[in-house]
This record gives sequence, C-alpha cells and structure tokens, in this order.
Amino acid sequence: MNRYPRAHVKTALLLATVLAVVISTLPARETSKTLRVPISLAPSASYPATNAEPDADLASESANEAWTRLTIKSGDNLSRIFKRRGLRAADLQAIVDIGGEVSVLKRILPGRTLELRVNANGELTGLRYARSRMETLTVLKQGGEFTAERIQLDAERITAFQTARIDAETPSLYHAGKKAGLSDKVVMQLSYIFQWDISFALDIRQGDSFALLYEEIYVDGEKVKDGKILAAAFVNMGETHVAVRYQDKDGREDYYAPDGMSLRKAFLRDPVHFSHVSSRFNLRRLHPIHKRVMPHRGIDYAANRGTPVVSSGDGKVTIVRQNSASGKYVVVQHGEQYTTKYLHLSRFAKGIRAGATITQGQTVGYVGATGWATAPHLHYEFLVHGIHRNPRTVRLPKADPIPASDTDHFKRTTARLLVQLAAIQGKTGFASLEAEDADAAD
Repeated sequence: MNRYPRAHVKTALLLATVLAVVISTLPARETSKTLRVPISLAPSASYPATNAEPDADLASESANEAWTRLTIKSGDNLSRIFKRRGLRAADLQAIVDIGGEVSVLKRILPGRTLELRVNANGELTGLRYARSRMETLTVLKQGGEFTAERIQLDAERITAFQTARIDAETPSLYHAGKKAGLSDKVVMQLSYIFQWDISFALDIRQGDSFALLYEEIYVDGEKVKDGKILAAAFVNMGETHVAVRYQDKDGREDYYAPDGMSLRKAFLRDPVHFSHVSSRFNLRRLHPIHKRVMPHRGIDYAANRGTPVVSSGDGKVTIVRQNSASGKYVVVQHGEQYTTKYLHLSRFAKGIRAGATITQGQTVGYVGATGWATAPHLHYEFLVHGIHRNPRTVRLPKADPIPASDTDHFKRTTARLLVQLAAIQGKTGFASLEAEDADAAD
C-alpha cells in the first residue's frame, strides 16, 4: 500500500462507489415469488404438525358424526351394553321413557345390529337398532332430549315361481320343496294352504307334484325374505287342487279355489304338521303292547316329543285329563255332530281346560308318549254322532264360497295369477324376471 500514491487509492475508492450506485439503479431481470406462511405458534388445520394434539372443536364434531356398530350377544340387554361402554343409566332411562316405538328395545335379539353415537364428552347422542333388514329404529338427542323414529326401507316385490315333484329321492313335501330351492317359510305356507284337502302325512305319493307363484322381497337390490304365496297347484294322487290368494274390498285376505270356494273347511286333515303316520285306522289291529287284536279307532302320528298338536276345528274343550291308557289327553266338541280326541300328550297347552273355547289351528298340547305308548306320537280320533270314523276318509262339511257380490271382483283380480300358474305347471327353470315381464305387459 505504501508503494502506491495515496491519490491513486482515493481515486479507486471513488470509482468503486460510483459503480455500485449505477448497478443498484438498473432494472432487475428476474422477479422472485414469495410464499406466505402463517407464523402462528399453534398448528394449522392445513399444515398439521407431527405429534400435535387435534383441535378440540374438530374432534368433537368428528365424534358426533361417527357411529360405533356392534352385534348383540346372547343374553345382552341395553342395560348391560350401556354399562360395558360406560354410558349413563340416565340416558337409557330417558330413551325407555319415550315409549311407543322404543318398546322394542326391551327385547333386543341376539345377532341383530346396534349402533351407538357418542360425543367427545362420552355422552350418548344417538342409537340405531336394526329390527330387521327392512326396518331400523333411530333414536337421536336433540335439544337435550331424545326422540325416536322408525325408518322403513322401500321394498320391491318380485313374483317368482317354482315347480317340484315327489319322488323316491324327495318323498315328502318338505324334501321336494327344499330341493327346489324353496325356503322353510314358503314350504310351510304351502302346507297350510292345502291342509284342509290333503293329508301331508297320509296322502302324499310318488309322482305327486306342485307349482306355485310367490313373492320375493328385495331391498336395495338384495333379497331380504320371501313374501306370500300368490297362487299354487298341488297334484295329489291324480287330483289337482288349486288355490289363489284373494283380498276382498275390505282388505281381508284368504285362499280360494278358482270357482271362489274357500279352501278353509270345518276341519283340518292333520292335527300335527310334518309328521308321518305310524298306525292307521284299523278295527283289527294287533296291539303292539298287549299283543292281541284290539280296534285302533284313530290314526297315530309319529313326531318328535314336544311337537305342537293343534285342534282340527273350532269348538269347546270338554275333557282335559290323564289316565293309564290314554295318558294325557284332550277332547274337543265341535257343535252337535263332531268330536275330536288327542291322546298321549306330553303336556297340555296354556289355557287348555274343560269349558274353554278353542279355534281351529290352536295348540291343545304337545306330542308325548304318556299312557300306552311305545314312542312319542299323537293318537287322533274323529267321531260323528259319537261313532268313530276314519279321519282320513270321513266326509267333511263343504267350505263357503265368497259372497255373490264379490264374484266379479274376485274373477278380475285373480285371472292373471291363474293364467300364470297354468303356464308353469309341469315346467321348470323359469326365471323370476319372466314373471315380471308378464306383469309389465299386462
């Protein structure tokens, strides 16, 4: 520095200062973009911090929207469920006090679904109970009070049909129906429809067949259950029995023959459903216990112990008793002409006592083996004017037809079903959709 004149140094510094001023005044060739970032110390909703606690208000809102689903266990009730989940007994009492619709919650069923909604404070704000796949009971807390609403899903009814035949592989109505893909409910309905004309314990033969139209009920495109039988035909020992469902102008429903005669008769053919006959009406039968010829003035229906036994007709109970031969037995008087007897019962049904009025199909007792019996069965007798008659062949009173004033309405409303039924008799493999197409065409 000492080698250069001091004037030269001053000149260099002056030139550097002037150059810096000129450069700073020139326009910039590029512009930078600025990203605005919040400088709050609390984590924001858009940029959550790792391991940070959620905002209290947001957590509360999320909890209110979340439902916890659980499956009801055997032996469960709402009180136990509330206690397990730490919910207030006061809330349960408030729900029960609503009454009406919520009475179903007193008997919640195992396997059904229960949903609970709880807020951040652990308070119950909602409850949903699926009474069935088609119906849900919803309870919500609004303004500090619980309110209940029953929500019924819209159901679509589709007409389905099926045929089946009794053969060596499927020797009964039940077996043939199950092989054809029918539910227990539909098979039972079919047996009830024809129970006045056909003894399913005595009259079924190989070669018998049946065809039926029935409802399938769908919700959101999924089948939830079977509905009612709309029309059916049963060919038994060469004779064809036809039934069609008819709803009269007052909303009453029943099954009738195509000519309008009611299928209901004064007496059922069998007082025990889905049983088999172990001994027929025979006045020269060899008794299995006493080993001598003794008249068998009735029909024995073999069935499991405890199977319900029903009254074959309306009447009045005259005897409810037990002795060494008949065991526990019931006698029913039907008007002045007819009497029925039910022997070897394991126990009597509730309310069955001498003098009680009884209706057709009402349970009188349960199959047993009391008295002279080698195995559980029902011994059934049918008397006309005090004389034993064969329950299988006795002539029964005819059914009443629909009122003459309803004849035209009956024919109009049942014609389409009878045509469809006739079209499928003896045929198999029809799809349900074809029946729906036929409906649309009509």
